[in-house]
Amino acid sequence: MKTLAIIPARAGSKGVPGKNKMYFDGKPLVSYAIETAIQSKLITDIIVSTDCPEVCKIVNEFDRVNLHKRDKNKSSDTSPIGETIVDILKTMDYEQDLVVLLQPTSPIRTGIQVDEAIRIIQDKTECNSVVSVIRMDDIHPARMYWMDSDHTKMDSILSDYETVRRQDIPPAFYRNGAIYIARAKNILEECSMIISPTFGYEMNSQSWLNIDDKRDVIIASSLLKAWKKGFLG
Repeated sequence: MKTLAIIPARAGSKGVPGKNKMYFDGKPLVSYAIETAIQSKLITDIIVSTDCPEVCKIVNEFDRVNLHKRDKNKSSDTSPIGETIVDILKTMDYEQDLVVLLQPTSPIRTGIQVDEAIRIIQDKTECNSVVSVIRMDDIHPARMYWMDSDHTKMDSILSDYETVRRQDIPPAFYRNGAIYIARAKNILEECSMIISPTFGYEMNSQSWLNIDDKRDVIIASSLLKAWKKGFLG
């Protein structure tokens, strides 16, 4: 089964400019995603899509990894990643069965975890996409509220469980951004990586890291060091 890993690493970022080429615990952020893809035993092709010259230089240090020069018109904060993935699939010399999206901004994951997630979609013919998730405990929709325009009146998002003990609330899961998998033929039709029916691949919430703002940058290297030493499970 042909399985393509796509790693999107554009130059711009409103929250943290140039984050994909920034160093975290000794290496560029994009390198973590590339190494994960290389570690996988089920990924057959790897492509990094970028409009950043510095990222191109990083990619050239790896074998088995191809470059996709991302169109500047599809490299803004508002550009849907689905359009870039469709472009890549249409330019390939042979058909892919699955696409794995590995965002550099969620570096804490392994090739083994990616393969476990791939096997879900391989084994379940009714599954069109797989998304990695973490279980939410203290941060749960039952503890969240909608607020009106002047930020005074609150309405519970899950009113049935607003005052229920945490232990008695059904578990909720949050997309952690680490792994997305979908069938290539469906991506070409839907221009998306999340295509119903979607199955979840649960990961350890202790190792959740998604680098989107300055706060995330501050804690990223510490979390990565702890993860490498096995402190996060």
